[in-house]
Amino acid sequence: MADELKSSPNDWTESEVSTWLRSLGVKEPYIEKLYEEEVNGQIFLTLDEDFLRTKIGMKLGPAHLIIQKRNELINSKQKPQEKIKPNPGKNTEDKQHINQKAVQGHPAQTSVRNTEDSVERQTAQEQCVLTSKEDCRPRPFDQEEIDFIYVKNRVLQPESGAFNLTSPCHEFKSLSKASTLDRTRLQAKFAKEVLKFATGCMNIRTNGTIHFGVMDSKEDTGYVHGEIIGIAVQEKDIYVDALDYIERSISSDKEHVRQCVRPPRFIEVLDRESTEKRYVVEVDIVPSISIVKNKVYAVRLPNFKESTNKVEFEKEAILRRVGSKTEPVNDKDLSDFYQRVRDRDAQREEAEQNQFLSAPDFCQDLGRKLKVLMTSGKKFIEKEKWFIFVTNKLSPNDLCYIDWLLNMNVFCVFDFDPESKTSGLCSKYLQHHAANMHSLQSYRLSGDMSINEFTSHLHLFDQTSWIFCNGRSDFKGNETQCDEMTWIKTKMTFLQESLSLICKQILPKGTFQVIFLLTSPVEKPLLHTFYEFFTKMEGHEDIICICESEKNFQKWQSFAEGSCGTETVDNSSVVGMKMSHIDSTLQQIQPLNTLTSKRLPVFVKGTCLLETLIEEQMYSLEILSVDHCNETSKEFIDEEKANIEEQFYRGGTVKWLNFWLAEHKYVGEVIERDAYKDVSKLLNDALKRKVDQPPVNSINIYHHPGSGGSTVARQVLWNTRKDLRCAVVKPSYAACLVAQHAVELREYEEKDPQTCLPVLLLIEDSDKEYLDDLRHELEVATNNKRIQCGTICFILLSCRRSHDPEIKCKESPLQNVSVTHKLSAQEKRKFAGKREVLEERYEPEFILTFVLMSEGFSDEYVQHFVEHLLQGIDRQSVAHASFAMLHC
Repeated sequence: MADELKSSPNDWTESEVSTWLRSLGVKEPYIEKLYEEEVNGQIFLTLDEDFLRTKIGMKLGPAHLIIQKRNELINSKQKPQEKIKPNPGKNTEDKQHINQKAVQGHPAQTSVRNTEDSVERQTAQEQCVLTSKEDCRPRPFDQEEIDFIYVKNRVLQPESGAFNLTSPCHEFKSLSKASTLDRTRLQAKFAKEVLKFATGCMNIRTNGTIHFGVMDSKEDTGYVHGEIIGIAVQEKDIYVDALDYIERSISSDKEHVRQCVRPPRFIEVLDRESTEKRYVVEVDIVPSISIVKNKVYAVRLPNFKESTNKVEFEKEAILRRVGSKTEPVNDKDLSDFYQRVRDRDAQREEAEQNQFLSAPDFCQDLGRKLKVLMTSGKKFIEKEKWFIFVTNKLSPNDLCYIDWLLNMNVFCVFDFDPESKTSGLCSKYLQHHAANMHSLQSYRLSGDMSINEFTSHLHLFDQTSWIFCNGRSDFKGNETQCDEMTWIKTKMTFLQESLSLICKQILPKGTFQVIFLLTSPVEKPLLHTFYEFFTKMEGHEDIICICESEKNFQKWQSFAEGSCGTETVDNSSVVGMKMSHIDSTLQQIQPLNTLTSKRLPVFVKGTCLLETLIEEQMYSLEILSVDHCNETSKEFIDEEKANIEEQFYRGGTVKWLNFWLAEHKYVGEVIERDAYKDVSKLLNDALKRKVDQPPVNSINIYHHPGSGGSTVARQVLWNTRKDLRCAVVKPSYAACLVAQHAVELREYEEKDPQTCLPVLLLIEDSDKEYLDDLRHELEVATNNKRIQCGTICFILLSCRRSHDPEIKCKESPLQNVSVTHKLSAQEKRKFAGKREVLEERYEPEFILTFVLMSEGFSDEYVQHFVEHLLQGIDRQSVAHASFAMLHC
């Protein structure tokens, strides 16, 4: 059987070791125990009979057989190698001959060389893996109710000795084997290690923590010193009750030890690849001077003796902490040790006093930190940036202060509160906004669906997606809440797929920000969510954590630091701000005042409120309200008005805010082209009631690219918004859906479909077929409503680019309007006056589009401008650079 395995036992896996043991007839429980202890070939070669008997619990007979057969196997593998080794006494020619044979393919020598190379490569790989493991910091010392977590395979700083007495020294014990023993054996082992460490610390007067479930490389080969593995804890009371050995191990001052040795703390170990629950068990030692003054503590350590099958106590000893070890005080040093008690007491007393004389905590400017993180260093939150929120349960008090969130550009929310829809954040959000309810399974892309089809199907860019990550109490399906371990088993894969889809395929890097809003104790699914975002986004730069409770933050911090480092986590987290303070602070940097109402005109010449929730349900339309842009904050206007105006005159698309700023005299007027009057006249004619008037009418604007056709069209809507209901049709929506939303807009808050204001719809750069489809859908809708003949219901204002707009205009003079680069005499006077004003504030190149427009896009002016722009530029060097770039 052994011959069927690899030639070198050093390369055996745990399974191959088990196979070889079965070939010897070793009993299965022993084989399973060795397999559980991860005994592979490399470890197997180092075993001795004592290990097999004491650690594995094996009887003497099978232990002796295994070691004897193992040694015979090693010898049999070494003999063929020894036969071909060159004799040291042979001359150089013989050595060269042997080396040449090996190079030519001598099987034995090649096998030896390959085996050695393989071992070297394996060793190098193992060293690389061991040195690349992430560091982490220990749980805060002796703090009650700290919610902390360790991550498997992260590494604590090495064991340490006494430093300043109040900074704890540390000792690591794997306890991997002992944790599987019965209650009596486990308690004896645990108590022995704790009492040994505790009395050593108390005699030196230093704080300390002993960690069980953390590897000590001296005992645990294959691991880094301080590597967190954790142990399975079946019953916590086993470890708590183990400290009852204090009464049996300490002859005097038992109560002192009880006071200085804190109860065991169980810190959960998160394993990204397993659902098994494991812990690091920690015991803090705090020898307060008021307790230990003038005392030296002796201990009789408990030890389970297999020979007698009971716990016995070792000889009484006085222990002390020396460097990173706990050692007994030698008889020759005992007198001196007693004499120096007062010195150690004085040092401890001074250390405790210094602890309380430290400077008060520095108060961070959390308000500024929050603003900088939310704006990426700008003055205001970017209106175009998407935000992804990850939340857990919000308290009723916190829900009173979420106005800032209601005005964010929210792409989706990963919500871990099953009650959110009925009484949490989701219920509050739905009072003001439309949102689509999803589970994690909803974000799975089927093989035959493109990304565009997927985003359209889920309306991802139309309405906020609310993703219930851990069940939904109001849902009657199978979306039930589950515990942490079940969540990891059943929902972790769905989370990974959804985040990969969002971060890799839907939202480009830099266009979105992820905000973890932690208002309740943090559980493991949230930590996994952070890790997945961190890996999918390839870094932490667009991830923010907001958490009021420092206690809740501790667990998050202990996990996140392993991925990003302490400084990164600290710089991207706002901890300690109340939700009311966050709400007030963030409203100062939002371009829009939160929850400002919008109004639409009504048939009886008044206005009605347009609820945001209703507006978002008509998502194929950008609706223009009577008081549009009134919600813009004054601070944003004061800061950004110059930039907004400059962007427009440099050639940017006109925005509603451009018209609003001009209307309220913050900036100069937006010039009206002659075409504006033409479109306005056609619109007024269409609104006149006629017997043969169709319910849907059309006006077409054909314009040269860059001539301002879109500005003319939007100017018409802006100036008509108080008399008609106006909207821009968003691209990529089916005509039937747009028609449905247009009908809803027309009839919103009106009593009778027969008496409603007409709706003016702007459709930009759509082909004739789409316009015909939209007209048809609207006509069908009005016919179904039995609208009276002669009632105008919808006016389609089409704005399309054309290279021959004047010819298009002649084809249908009563329906088409042209906008060209040529300016009329009146237009030239308007543009010349505006240009003079702008040139007082901007250089011509910074308002290039406006200048070109004012020159009527004159070829002569363009040529002169370009020549002037190129003056002083070494065109030959530029040409060389361009050539070099092309050939890179």
